[in-house]
Amino acid sequence: MNRKIKGFIVPLIMLCILFLSGCQIRSDQGSTGEYSSSKVQAYNATFDNSALRTYIDIYETKLLYMEMNGPAADFFIYNFQDGSNKKILTVDNFALKGISNALIKNTLYFYVSLYNGDELENSLYAVDFSTDKMVPESKNMYSQKLIPLTNLDNKLVSLQGDYSEAGGVKSFMETLDSSKNMVQVRPHTKAEMQDSNKDNRSRQILYITSDEKYLYTIEKSNSGSDMNCFIAKYDTDFSFISETDITDVLKKYEITSGIGSFFVFHNYFSITDYSNNTIVCKFGEGDNQVLLYENDVECVRDYSQPSPYQFLYKRNTNEIYKLDTGTGKIEMQNFSLENDTSSIRDMLSYGEKLLIVKQPDSDSGKESVYLIPQNYEKQ
Repeated sequence: MNRKIKGFIVPLIMLCILFLSGCQIRSDQGSTGEYSSSKVQAYNATFDNSALRTYIDIYETKLLYMEMNGPAADFFIYNFQDGSNKKILTVDNFALKGISNALIKNTLYFYVSLYNGDELENSLYAVDFSTDKMVPESKNMYSQKLIPLTNLDNKLVSLQGDYSEAGGVKSFMETLDSSKNMVQVRPHTKAEMQDSNKDNRSRQILYITSDEKYLYTIEKSNSGSDMNCFIAKYDTDFSFISETDITDVLKKYEITSGIGSFFVFHNYFSITDYSNNTIVCKFGEGDNQVLLYENDVECVRDYSQPSPYQFLYKRNTNEIYKLDTGTGKIEMQNFSLENDTSSIRDMLSYGEKLLIVKQPDSDSGKESVYLIPQNYEKQ
């Protein structure tokens, strides 16, 4: 194993344990549940437990998931509406898939890393939910793995990284153009906006996200002996708008073991590190207002549209947090879904729908997957 793979193996293994824990998914039965919302139907399906599987995303009533098949990964779409379960692609030489996806209209994009000899090759895939087809779009041999990507004004933007000539790591962004080619872009930084003659390359971009209107980056300063971190905001032309210094809050809450995920929603942001410590803060002048700090709590990601609520959940419990983005108030949400006999393994969201995966507390039994309205009340 060469130095490129060795440099990433520890954080990659940690993240894969988080997102690939589980079993093979085989539809045992799908049934329509009762529901309290007149707009959103509720569904419930049960699945066999027998091998490694990961849930990737939900689109309308379609669940995209992946299960391991030796050195390959099989990708499936399960449709709650008609109970169909379709394998859409097998990817050979599979190594890794991170948490980051990007939805543009009805197409979901994500990177996977594949074994290519002694190297790991990054391959970008697109899943078209209108046709239920999955195809490769591009590939690279950059050293960056678990590549973050996002939708910015209906453009796909990914954060890449590679070894520099000096031996360090350089970060840069790429966009997918209309001809399906990846084009490198570089944001116009704060220093450049203040002084057109100044080229500031002293920061490394650690993660990116967007609310589709603006791009947000977590950036680390490489100047001086202290590590300083910022959230920078850019427009759709990658021009600097503003930044927030998050150095003190990351140090105070010991978010120091690498960025595993980063989300911005309304006037809030959440950061989860590789140790699965999560912090939720409100943007504001001066110090950031910390709303939540927990271990094993994850944001429920939704790539479809902004929602007035942000949900979070604590892994392997039945604790669900509901953040009202208007008031900043966080409440515990109880959906009473087999809470005495199972616990939450994963949650996803699409618009007004929540997907909740419940694993049995005992070794025997089947895993239940619920697709319910956000205001679901069992009848």
